[in-house]
Amino acid sequence: MSKEFELVLNPVITEELGTSGVRVGYRAVNVLAVISFCLSLLTPLMLLSTWFVLCPLIGLLCGGWGLIKILSSPFDYTGRMFAVAGIAVSFVFGAVAGVVGIWQHYYSVPVGYTVIDFLEFRPDENKYKGNKLNINPRIMELATEHRKVYIRGYMMPGNQLAGIQDFMMVRSKAHCKFCAPEKNPFDMVTVHCRGDLRAAFRMNAVYVGGELYFNENYRIGDLPFHIEADLFR
Repeated sequence: MSKEFELVLNPVITEELGTSGVRVGYRAVNVLAVISFCLSLLTPLMLLSTWFVLCPLIGLLCGGWGLIKILSSPFDYTGRMFAVAGIAVSFVFGAVAGVVGIWQHYYSVPVGYTVIDFLEFRPDENKYKGNKLNINPRIMELATEHRKVYIRGYMMPGNQLAGIQDFMMVRSKAHCKFCAPEKNPFDMVTVHCRGDLRAAFRMNAVYVGGELYFNENYRIGDLPFHIEADLFR
């Protein structure tokens, strides 16, 4: 055996001849591929905190870069399965966790809040005769005890588009400044954002959570209900 041929084989610790050719017995596991796989397993934590959205993003980047390194230097690195698994799991888990997170943020009811609807505000003399305004006793109880409620509606347009602390919330889009001049006051509620909470105007439906209050000095022409909001979606 010539010395030149021995020099070629010396770097190879073991070799296996097969249909795929020569395979090096020992190669360093690509660190990026392993990091990608580990981060992909942490992706479901996105449901606990938005900070964990970095897990699938970094996992995809590490997995992609690691796979490139492995394919470009097959005799130096191994760990292709870690890289592929990291990319696949990060993508799938990230997409699923993202959809679930969006659903929870916009549509799920927060713990400790009671869901109500604008239609429950409306008096009905045939159904509710327990109080002078013929209002649903359930709503009156929530308002009297200042319980936290969660309601869906639309924002009345105002002069501000962002950083809004006080606004009017209405039952439907038809309740705008230029429509329905004879508005039903029970289809409207005033909202005050507590603390550092501020709202941004949007045309689509919004969700507000907070303590419900009833105007004890309600007169025709006034608005009967008010919400001290600590949640705006």
